[in-house]
Amino acid sequence: MVHILNGDWETPWSVTMEVNSINRLRNIISVRVQHSLMEGNTLADFFANLVFHFASTYEFNQFQEVPSEGKRIINLDKSNIPQLRIRQTSMAS
Repeated sequence: MVHILNGDWETPWSVTMEVNSINRLRNIISVRVQHSLMEGNTLADFFANLVFHFASTYEFNQFQEVPSEGKRIINLDKSNIPQLRIRQTSMAS
């Protein structure tokens, strides 16, 4: 998506409306678009999975309304606890 928003790649038709909306906003405010590893996107991933799992729209107006797993992720983020990427390798015997 970073490459699409920066104009390096052609925009797929399936996200044209979203890309155009984002670019209109970028004309109004100054932003930097950069890649983030999945571990840095834990909260966004949680909410995306919530919406896809229940095929619905959610709106949270207060922290207390967020599901407990979402609260946990937010609190970990606020306390600056890193989300580590750990790769397991098999040990040859």
